[in-house]
Amino acid sequence: MDDELMYRLIRYADLTAWPAFAAFGVQEDAIDRLLAGTAGLNPADVSGVRDGLAGRVSAAAAALLTERPVAAGLHRMALRPGERIVVVGDSISADRLSWARLLAELVPRVQRDASVEVLALSGRTSSEALALGPVLVSRMPTRVLVMLGSNDVRREGATTGVRMVSAQETGRNLRALRLLLETEAGARVRFLVPPPVDPARVGSTRDLTGEWWDAADFPELNSVVRDVDPDAIDLSTVPVRPEFWEDDGLHPSPVGQVVLLRAVLSAM
Repeated sequence: MDDELMYRLIRYADLTAWPAFAAFGVQEDAIDRLLAGTAGLNPADVSGVRDGLAGRVSAAAAALLTERPVAAGLHRMALRPGERIVVVGDSISADRLSWARLLAELVPRVQRDASVEVLALSGRTSSEALALGPVLVSRMPTRVLVMLGSNDVRREGATTGVRMVSAQETGRNLRALRLLLETEAGARVRFLVPPPVDPARVGSTRDLTGEWWDAADFPELNSVVRDVDPDAIDLSTVPVRPEFWEDDGLHPSPVGQVVLLRAVLSAM
């Protein structure tokens, strides 16, 4: 495996949010060994890449904290001692350089006794997120930020293009997740509308892997999320430039993730 492929694998393959691992609190060093054994890598190399990504997030957070709008957004969050924020999502949030990782780095710098746990997993649909329900409740979160749906509209099969989850089911799942978290954990739940995709690139994997996205599916998805939560933070409208995305036109680049973090904090 070349260095670039290893980097991308570790950047997006955070397995701490896999329900079984999250339930038993499997630590990252054990997951590093598992990932290394599965992919034929050196565990020390895996840990090294992960630590390097964490260092980039820490440096970026320090720079962001000097921005007046970012500091103001964190102030508006009115963080209290013991505040426990959980982020539920897919690869856009699981990305080790994501907006959620940045938030997890920033929050304790503003309120030492507050924390953010990122329970996001690459490929996760809203249906699969429900399986995380007992784990989420066990964390006793005070707030939960939920960004799901991009994998609900994922298409499987170069010819058939079967959609993973229907719009109706997405709405049902998000409502069920909110009911569970508000009732069982007493948490405040807020949804995030997924960010925009690049229509010219987002379907490029159709013939290559048979797994792809159709940009035409996203307006309906965005409408579903807004219907579930009229106060949802709408990231679908953030201003974008070509450098906002990675090559696939779906995942935000590190630059794009900072754009998302700023947008999230501006809506707090």
